[in-house]
Amino acid sequence: MGTEELTAVVLNWRTPELTRHAVESLIEDGVPAARIVVVDNGSGEAVAAELADDLAGVRLVALEENVGFARGNAAGAAALPGAGYLFVNSDAFVARAGSTARMLAALADPGVGIVVPRLLNEDRTLQPSVVPFSTPLSELVRASGLSRLVPNRLQPRLGTHWDHAETRSIEAAVGAVVLVRGSTWEELGGFDESRFMYAEDHDLFRRAAAVGWRARFVADAEFVHLGSGSAARRWSDPDRARRVAAAEAAMVREHLGPLTGRLTVALMAAGVAVRAVLWRLRGDPEAARTQAAWLRGYLRPGGSVS
Repeated sequence: MGTEELTAVVLNWRTPELTRHAVESLIEDGVPAARIVVVDNGSGEAVAAELADDLAGVRLVALEENVGFARGNAAGAAALPGAGYLFVNSDAFVARAGSTARMLAALADPGVGIVVPRLLNEDRTLQPSVVPFSTPLSELVRASGLSRLVPNRLQPRLGTHWDHAETRSIEAAVGAVVLVRGSTWEELGGFDESRFMYAEDHDLFRRAAAVGWRARFVADAEFVHLGSGSAARRWSDPDRARRVAAAEAAMVREHLGPLTGRLTVALMAAGVAVRAVLWRLRGDPEAARTQAAWLRGYLRPGGSVS
């Protein structure tokens, strides 16, 4: 699959300057402007007009209201069908030339349905993104504080401290940049549109694995991810943490069932409760408040994030 068959979707919500950077970095990396869709998620006519003026040759889909992450990206995919869909957060930019091509090359394996790159912080340090599926075992390892002691070769399936040094199959990852094979996207019906924001990425990985698709991490494809580019304009860190936790808890309960789901979420809650206490003891009340917000989100039934 080449870039001429790819559809790249960049979802914008009140971050036109970041969106321009994201789009320009994709074009510089070889994605034709005509294969890029920018979805403005209800930022208003002025922002949509600004993007239309600045991004010549790019298809713009302007939505009247913010319909959330899943529905917004779905609108972009529907506007320009492709053999693969590269979903890029507006605050994520190509950091290494040829990254898009390397991700597409991973789809040469017919069993691979989802591909993710290495994510970097703004200072080009590693931003750990590969995570295991949340299960009683993986969350017990994290809650106990033993995750850092798990050998690197076992980290991707048991912990979150993998060194991200090699290309390999993974279970799940942060979806700031994610490439989905077109047939996988169609089979799964895209992101779960019942979710407004958060946990849609991990839900997609779980549903893909359930029907036999594998996920691949490509170490030599690199994107900078600033993090919370849109959310930071709407919510404080604690408020965002509560919403993410609520969404994750709802997703885990849905996939694992009532008993295993409740046990897994309880372990997730126990882990952040301990971290909240530790941050308080270390004299960082803001970090403690954020961890306490994660705890409230995990324990809140329903997981509403809208």
